[in-house]
Amino acid sequence: MSNVILHHYALSPYSEKVRLALGLKNITWSSVDIPVWTPRPKLTPMTGGYRKTPILQIGAEFYCDTLHILQAIEKLGQRGALYPKRQEAMAKAFGWWIEKSSFFNAVCLTIGNMPGIPQELIDERRPLFRVNLDPGELRSKRPLYLQRLDAQLAWLAEILSDGRKFILGDEPSAADLSAYHPLWFARQNGGTEVNDLIAFASVIDPWYKRVAAIGHGKSSEMTPDQAIEAARTSRPSEPDEWWPEAQNIGLRRGDWVSVTPDDYGNAVNGKLLAWTADEVVIRHEDPSVGEVNLRFPRVGFDTAPADRKAN
Repeated sequence: MSNVILHHYALSPYSEKVRLALGLKNITWSSVDIPVWTPRPKLTPMTGGYRKTPILQIGAEFYCDTLHILQAIEKLGQRGALYPKRQEAMAKAFGWWIEKSSFFNAVCLTIGNMPGIPQELIDERRPLFRVNLDPGELRSKRPLYLQRLDAQLAWLAEILSDGRKFILGDEPSAADLSAYHPLWFARQNGGTEVNDLIAFASVIDPWYKRVAAIGHGKSSEMTPDQAIEAARTSRPSEPDEWWPEAQNIGLRRGDWVSVTPDDYGNAVNGKLLAWTADEVVIRHEDPSVGEVNLRFPRVGFDTAPADRKAN
């Protein structure tokens, strides 16, 4: 198997989710540090400009969005289970709910308490998040973000109140990692003031510490150029899985399409290779890396025909 490569940066909460998944599955991986904000000149040729973080690379296969990355990691390691049998759908659904409800509120609450945020980061994220990320602006809205976050944490606390070790039982799963990383971002970066404001600590803290103890597994540093070489010297797979219902929305294998996050982010274009109930795969090509596959989850992404001339 090709080297497992994670393109990420230390501050990224979604990257922390994946780092913990790699630790839970006891996977040895290579770490490529990327800039916190665009441009990302070494990463863009491999991913067609997809800008969300992190991205998991295995040879010439690039997994985009943590929902899909965790499903790929599940198949790689022998230890633990991100998606336990008979609870897979529950782990996916819980993760989707709590991330969508808590991530943005936790980030806005925390950034409002972080002095020294680079203006470049504020300017780049503003059109994506559709909110002014200036800390002074966010601090004035703290009660709004705090009440939204605490309302969701009340449900998490209710789940954990029976004394269970993890959300689905005695063992950690993807559900725990999804619930953990927004809190991790707040606690790592918001200071004691933000930590003291977050409710339900007496119930959540024991669970939080157990998730943190999973760790990140064993990693080694890799340069962006080494990652490019790994992609260039690998051949992408030729997936041909096809969900017949795709024809109902006018999609056919080989079409030039755009794949776009349904919340924030940019479209990525390529040739449509596979369309299943869970995955969209497109082929991307760049002179520096050759052909690679970009793999996205169906949930959270919209696929549509695109004009190749406009690419």
